[in-house]
Amino acid sequence: MIGLRGVEVAAGAFSVGPLDLDVPAGEYAVLLGPSGAGKTLVLEALAGVRRVRAGRLFVDGADVTRLPAERRRVGLVFQDGLLFPHLSVAANVAYGFHRGNGERTGWLRRPSAERLAQLAEEVGITHLLKRRPQTLSGGERQRVALARALAARPRALLLDEPLSAVDVEAREELQEVLRSVCRREGLTVLHVTHDRAEAFALADTCALLVDGTLRQTGRPQDVLRWPADEAVARFLGARNVVRAVRDESDARLAHLATGVALRVADPLPAAAVDLVVRPEDVEVWPVGAAPPGAANRLRATVVRLVLQGGHVLVGAESPAPMEALVTARRAEDLGLRVGAAVELTVAPACVHSIPTT
Repeated sequence: MIGLRGVEVAAGAFSVGPLDLDVPAGEYAVLLGPSGAGKTLVLEALAGVRRVRAGRLFVDGADVTRLPAERRRVGLVFQDGLLFPHLSVAANVAYGFHRGNGERTGWLRRPSAERLAQLAEEVGITHLLKRRPQTLSGGERQRVALARALAARPRALLLDEPLSAVDVEAREELQEVLRSVCRREGLTVLHVTHDRAEAFALADTCALLVDGTLRQTGRPQDVLRWPADEAVARFLGARNVVRAVRDESDARLAHLATGVALRVADPLPAAAVDLVVRPEDVEVWPVGAAPPGAANRLRATVVRLVLQGGHVLVGAESPAPMEALVTARRAEDLGLRVGAAVELTVAPACVHSIPTT
């Protein structure tokens, strides 16, 4: 397992923490947050390349807070791989054997050829072993860096934005490699990224770090649906956040300042709340075409259309300002254009409340 207890880390005037976080053995956890949130500082503290200001760090049940980096038995992969340019791919991976045996100088004379072949096969670099790093693509370099980290047989694996410098196609392939290899090796993983899609594709657990503070930890689907606060909600793409007041006689009815009311599935926990609706949960209809029993019907005018791959983000002006995400085909079928009148519906189960800030 990986554990943080009251950990504080500083870099100049910026500080992170105190943080408490547990990653159970064999779990793939992602530390997710915007750039500048302090994610890499946490990883550097666990790796032993940055001292903590307070708190304790644990790896595999052992307190490693005061241990030097080479004795912590953690693998570390940076976003640029940091391979040795003068060595072949095979020699770069073999360096991991030397580190895994705790040797400070010199090379192992006979690194395990069997283990080297196994790792090369697992990460898909068998055909690259004789080449130099400068001849590799970004994705290939990251595969080599991963194999080198695994060669040391670490107790935990730390990944610092490992896919950020990789093109889209290679990134998807590397995600599959990371998940399969880490499960096969039985590794406990802490992966740092600012990319939401990457986090949700890989994580068993997501920990949200914003402005040096750990805001929320949970399963990806839970933090996505039930963000802890507005900063988390907006970072996770819940662009529709509106202030509301609970109805005095019906705790499942929220009144907006514009005079409209939205129905929610669960009783509102406080008299004043912020309501959060994800764009993909907003349905768009021609005026009068929404199902008769649909709750939370809003007349709206399209003010913005933004193509996002196979989807279109629809900005709509209504008593409850909303953005909707529809497929490009749906947008075409609806004949959406700026200035068009539409009707929006949102199921009560898709309207979530968070504390006001």
